[in-house]
Amino acid sequence: YERRVRPLLLLSFLSCVASAQGFELERLTLNGGARETWLAQTGDGLEAMHLRVSLLGHYQHRPLVYTVDGVEAGAAVASRWTAHLVGAMGLHPYVEVGVQVPVVLSQTGDDLSRYGIAPVTSTALGVPWLSVRSTLLRQGETLPIDLAVSLHLGLPLGLASALTRDPGVGVAFAPKVGLGRSFGPVRLGAELGVLIRGSQVLSPASPMVSDEVGSHFSGALVVSTSGLPVHAELAARVCAPFTQTGVSVEVLAALRYTFVKQFELSLLGGPGIGKAPGTPAFRALLGFTWTPNLSS
Repeated sequence: YERRVRPLLLLSFLSCVASAQGFELERLTLNGGARETWLAQTGDGLEAMHLRVSLLGHYQHRPLVYTVDGVEAGAAVASRWTAHLVGAMGLHPYVEVGVQVPVVLSQTGDDLSRYGIAPVTSTALGVPWLSVRSTLLRQGETLPIDLAVSLHLGLPLGLASALTRDPGVGVAFAPKVGLGRSFGPVRLGAELGVLIRGSQVLSPASPMVSDEVGSHFSGALVVSTSGLPVHAELAARVCAPFTQTGVSVEVLAALRYTFVKQFELSLLGGPGIGKAPGTPAFRALLGFTWTPNLSS
């Protein structure tokens, strides 16, 4: 039964995409301020009048696969190349604002025409994110940790047929809390958040919903170095949907090299575990960052 019906179901889903229902496939949001960590917001807000502007190239391998009878039949999105423009600025010692603008440069999939599945649109603007973060605590002589809360707003400017726009009005909200503590050159951090967005059932005719995308909890644990010219970090990120798509995990590493004081090179990447839409087999990012101190 499943083998007969699922091609029709996914075709129905792609028809929804074409009619501007769709969903945002991208799951990765970066810490634009990144005073300590790229991969999670661990309370490390920027100081006042400090600016970070980054441009990163991003590759994802098989972030959206199609299965028949539990067996992978191919990838609706087999490869995806994206450019991310990321910026953040400290307006006050305890307030930071940020923006992340992704642009899908190219995405291709396997030939699934035997199932009646058409390819997704190759290039499109992704979901731009605006953010504001308040640093509640900074580690120091009297305070044991960094602690911050933030709110992120996803704008409905993407394209449903490219999987860069959420269902309904397309607006998404993501409140997060992050904390961290440095122990000399080693830093430990954690992030907990929730993404609130519209939901989309990929197989609306199925008697049991098992592939609905929508809101989810997110969390991360990070260990990183601090205060060194070459900055390294390792993070485990987990996504636990409110829907029935299943939990996914990514293990990501990052290296940042500071040169000429105000410039950084960054390399990030790692594997994904789970077949939830937006969890690639692996992802890799390479970027360049400018970090001026506007108060000097």
